[in-house]
Amino acid sequence: MSQGLIDAVYSVLKQDELILTYLGLQRGSPPELLTKRFIKGIETDAVTISENVPQIQTYIMPGRFGHNHMVYAGKFCIDCYAKTSVDARVMADRAFKLLHDEYIAHESFRSFRCHLAYDTDFATGITGIKGYKAIYDVDYVRK
Repeated sequence: MSQGLIDAVYSVLKQDELILTYLGLQRGSPPELLTKRFIKGIETDAVTISENVPQIQTYIMPGRFGHNHMVYAGKFCIDCYAKTSVDARVMADRAFKLLHDEYIAHESFRSFRCHLAYDTDFATGITGIKGYKAIYDVDYVRK
């Protein structure tokens, strides 16, 4: 179901050298470091504080079935957190270059083209942490 989409987005992002660099990671970083910087789902395991950023949080937003009952018109969100608004925007821009107008695939998940629907900065309410949100539309066959 939707977890396949999240796993596919995570797979695309974690393979990119620039994204890894922005997050202070590198290829071959231990899984426990990856999971601290790439959050899958809306709920984090740890409190978000300035020591935990930069990080990218990816989660599903409500979608719907389209005219073709086999195709699900899905949405997902990427929230980028950094110490400056410029850094958060740079991470979101890199994710845009990797995801917008592209097919997303991972193991048994395959999407149709993914498109950016909306992006903006947002107030986190946490001193020293800035955020940037990008919402993507992506259609896929929901099994």
